[in-house]
Order: sequence, then structure tokens, then C-alpha cells
Amino acid sequence: MAKNVSKKQNRESSTYRPNRGVFAFFDRVFNMDKILGGVFPASQLRYIVWISGLIVIYIISSLNAESLIHKIDKMKAEVEEARADYTTQKADFMKAGKQSEIIKRVEPMGLQENKTPPTKIVVSE
Repeated sequence: MAKNVSKKQNRESSTYRPNRGVFAFFDRVFNMDKILGGVFPASQLRYIVWISGLIVIYIISSLNAESLIHKIDKMKAEVEEARADYTTQKADFMKAGKQSEIIKRVEPMGLQENKTPPTKIVVSE
């Protein structure tokens, strides 16, 4: 009976090019086989995924916090501007409500200030 023998591929004729490409570059630079002792610890995979998830949550949280700080600073500037406008308008209205200012505004219309005090009308029954 014949023996089963595996056929060896001819490396020269195949399109396999070792040590070329992005992943081969990272494999050479970050030699994980050497760091991990030649075997990937699959039992530690869930911890690696958990830590990766925590890192992603941390990054998202910090970006969100920076965005909120930026919005808060922008709102503080708007509040200060609105407060300054309010103070200016309040001062203008207080000045415009004075009797002397009202007289100045109604003189061109022909109205004058009453110089005689009002008299009290008493009706007797």
C-alpha cells in the first residue's frame, strides 16, 4: 500500500513574498512572539479586551469633558456680555425716566411742564 505524502509547494513559483507589507513591518518592529514567549496567551484575551474597552471609554470621556469645558467657557463669555448689556440698558432707562429728561423729549411736541400745583376739587353733597 502507498504512503500518504504531502506535496511541497514550490516557493519560487508562488506569489508569497515574506517580509513585505504593513503587517510584516509591524511584526518586525514589534516582535510580539519574542515578547510573549512564542505563544499568544489566549486565556488573557478577555483581560486585554476589557482593558482596551476601558481605554476607549477613557478617551471618549476625556474628549467629552474637553468639549463641555469649551462650551462652558463660551457660555460664560455670553453671560458676561448679556450682563454688561443689561447694566447699560438699565442705566439708560433710569436716566430716561427722570423728569428733566422727559421734559427735554416732549418740548419739541409743544408740551410744557405744569408750573402751578394741582388743585383739589371737593364735592359736597
